[in-house]
Amino acid sequence: MDKTKELIILSEKQKRAILIIKELLKEMNKDIKELMDFEKLKVGAEKVEAKAIRISKIAIALQKSLDLDNGGNVATNLDHLYKHIRFAVARVMDHNDYSYLTSAEKVTAEINKGWEKISSAA
Repeated sequence: MDKTKELIILSEKQKRAILIIKELLKEMNKDIKELMDFEKLKVGAEKVEAKAIRISKIAIALQKSLDLDNGGNVATNLDHLYKHIRFAVARVMDHNDYSYLTSAEKVTAEINKGWEKISSAA
């Protein structure tokens, strides 16, 4: 199948959804990096909590976008990764524990790479 036929298969709604997910992932990765910096900068609790809540909300939105019935292992694995991200930011809010943010940032960076490829093909 040539590339032209592949593009026809995606509806405009699907293309928009891909771009929205790409943007959410980009923002989440940026926010996680900023939250990691907050520890070094000794940023106040209110600002830390606001950033952590924003990251959690993005992760929840991304989880809700998954098709766990038809998405196979990819959807299941993404669900686990988004749960890890939520766990990491909850640790920051509840216990001032920033130790899980490094892995959360790496996860979002890897997912971003994949979505970059998908969105450029859309």
